[in-house]
Amino acid sequence: MDSNTIFTIADGSISVKLDKAEISILHYIEGWLPTFTDWSVEELALKCDMFAADATAAIDMLILYGLIENGETVSDFGRRVQVTAAGARWLQMNAETIRSINYMNNTELFVSSEIAEA
Repeated sequence: MDSNTIFTIADGSISVKLDKAEISILHYIEGWLPTFTDWSVEELALKCDMFAADATAAIDMLILYGLIENGETVSDFGRRVQVTAAGARWLQMNAETIRSINYMNNTELFVSSEIAEA
């Protein structure tokens, strides 16, 4: 699936258009809530298997949507971000949709006989 494919998730309070990188980051974050609410951008890039520039661009878009916000910068860990209260509620309400889209995007989870080809 092309990384520029856009998925729209709207629940009334927040409507977002997400690409593959943003979905991957939200899927990772949602899996750790409420235990952890903040991460370094470098950590998210590593955990979501993406380049730092791609993770930074995705994080910036998620900030524009109000799902996350910049946290305190720590010299040892670099730029940090945290989930907003509204973002945590939105993630909880849309967790199943985010998981489903993430599974659909992650073709490494499937063997070639399970992947449909057009």
